Amino acid sequence: MRRQPPAPSFAGAPSAACAAMSERLSKPTCLIVASAAAAGVSADSFLHSFTLASAAFNLQVATPGGKPIDFVDVNEANMRWIQDFRMKSYANPAKLESTDGARYHALLIPDCPGAMTDLANSGYLARILQHFSCENKPICAIGHGVAALCCATNEDKSWVFEGYSLTGVSMNRTLLYRTLILVS
Repeated sequence: MRRQPPAPSFAGAPSAACAAMSERLSKPTCLIVASAAAAGVSADSFLHSFTLASAAFNLQVATPGGKPIDFVDVNEANMRWIQDFRMKSYANPAKLESTDGARYHALLIPDCPGAMTDLANSGYLARILQHFSCENKPICAIGHGVAALCCATNEDKSWVFEGYSLTGVSMNRTLLYRTLILVS
């Protein structure tokens, strides 16, 4: 009988590194779309969304133009995490314009007050949302991130999510938020 050769390893890498790479390769991918507008992205929403989703997915962040995320409502509780996040290579967003929705298994749009400015009328995001809707892939939009769904229309100009039940930020809260920004 012949002995089987040992299983190949990654170029002398320790087994923990092999396990980490294997786990990374086995996880599905999730696209996090964030606003690049001055009104920004809620620091708390992004922190919690990113932390929760990273347990189940490999994550890719994308913004219009690949611009850095402008976090709003940064406080002592989330400042350290935001600083650490900005030092990571995955903190550099991909360009939404060159993002192919077919590469991802899920889509996450955190609470982005800026979504009303740049994501709500993005043709590139519309194309991604149409793909996700047609393929029945999960889409999660949180808070003001729901405004980003407004751009998703079919060729006949009907809304992709017509007939869906959605929850989002009330108009009163949005007007109050805009008033507070103008006053401060």
